[in-house]
Amino acid sequence: MLLKQAVVLLGGCLWSLASFAGFMGEPTRQPMAETFPWSITGSAGYAVLNDASASQGQTPIGRIAVGKSLGDLLWGVWGLEFGFQNGTSMELDLPESTLNILGGLPITVSVSPLLDLLATVRMMPIPRSTLFSEFKLGAAYRRMNVLGRDTVNNKSQFAFEAQAGLGIPIIEAVTISLLYQGIFGSSLGFQVHEASRTASIANIPVQNGVLLSLSASF
Repeated sequence: MLLKQAVVLLGGCLWSLASFAGFMGEPTRQPMAETFPWSITGSAGYAVLNDASASQGQTPIGRIAVGKSLGDLLWGVWGLEFGFQNGTSMELDLPESTLNILGGLPITVSVSPLLDLLATVRMMPIPRSTLFSEFKLGAAYRRMNVLGRDTVNNKSQFAFEAQAGLGIPIIEAVTISLLYQGIFGSSLGFQVHEASRTASIANIPVQNGVLLSLSASF
C-alpha cells in the first residue's frame, strides 16, 4: 500500500513538472550519444521485499549508477549502465511450526548491497510534451546472509532486473525520472530438514520498488 501511494504521489509531481515545463516553450531535445556520452545517476526511493515478516521487507533505497551511451536510434538513445544499491535486513516470514524445529527463534537475514548491469533505452520526448520514456533491462547480483545461525545456508544469486518509467529534462544535460524497479526470481524455497534440524534457502526474495532519479550527462 505504501509503495502504491509513493508511486501515485511521485507520479503526480512528475506530471505537474511536465505540465509546467510545457508552458516554458518547446520541449528540450534529449542529449544525444555523441554529445553527452557519459552519465551519472543518483536515485532515492522505496522497495518491498517478498517473504518478510510483518512490515520488515519495506525499506528506503538509494542507488548510484554510471552510464555510457552507445548510439542513437531513430527514436532515442541506447547504452549500458552499472549501478550500486543499498541492501537491508529483515526477518523471514515462516510458520511457527517451522521455526520450532530450528529452535523457535525468528530467522533474520541481511540482503547485501546490489550490483547491476543494465542495457538502457531512453525514448525521445512524447509529442507535444517534455516527457520521455525510459527502459532498463539486465542482471542484478545480490547476496543474502543468515545472521547468527550456521544451520541455514547463505545465498548468492543473479536475478533479472527491469526498470521502466517516465522523465523530464530540467536543462539540456540534466533529467529527472520516476521509475518502477523489479528484481525478479522464484519463491524463497525454504526447506527444513528435521533429522539434522537444519534448513536451506533456494532463492533471494523478489523485490519491487520505485525510484526517483536525477541524471546528469557529460
